[in-house]
Amino acid sequence: MARSIFGWDYPPGCNSVPGDEPDPPCEVCCNAIDCICPECPICGAYGDPLCYIEHGLRRTWQQKMDYVVNQRQWEMAARDDNLSWDRYLGEAESIFDEPL
Repeated sequence: MARSIFGWDYPPGCNSVPGDEPDPPCEVCCNAIDCICPECPICGAYGDPLCYIEHGLRRTWQQKMDYVVNQRQWEMAARDDNLSWDRYLGEAESIFDEPL
């Protein structure tokens, strides 16, 4: 790979160093960074939904609320993105006078 004054030139579609992606959100509380899930006393895992089914852990009120709040925020962000794209396509159709 060639080097530029701004750092490495990555191939098309690659925005960062492979492996540098942020961790996905927790499957139990949906918090991306500050997971509030306790350690499972049986297997030692954090935020594993199977521990709540098989190992007897119980979700706290805070875990339930964080899950609902984060899910709603993602739904609202997706709805806003869809509205933006619909508006963009409507403007593009009016410019070219034909449906896209």
